[in-house]
Amino acid sequence: MAAAAFPAVAAAFLADARRRQASLGVDVEAGGWTSDEDESRVRWAYAEARRLIQRFSGLRAKLQERMVTGVSAGECANLIEEQLRGSWI
Repeated sequence: MAAAAFPAVAAAFLADARRRQASLGVDVEAGGWTSDEDESRVRWAYAEARRLIQRFSGLRAKLQERMVTGVSAGECANLIEEQLRGSWI
């Protein structure tokens, strides 16, 4: 499993991003997103990603097949648009 698949890595990334933003003078809690919420937001993001991967597993497989054959990024985008036309995520 890739390191990015671990929620702890994502939480550490968010903490690092907050430190970087703060060092640049950015109000890291603008918009009401406090660091206390980071863990629950990371968990939500992982759950949402799993849901989308499961929902669109057929599209992911088709996209993977096309990418292996070396199609262009534009052709991949067209496939995604065709497959998702008329659907709401």
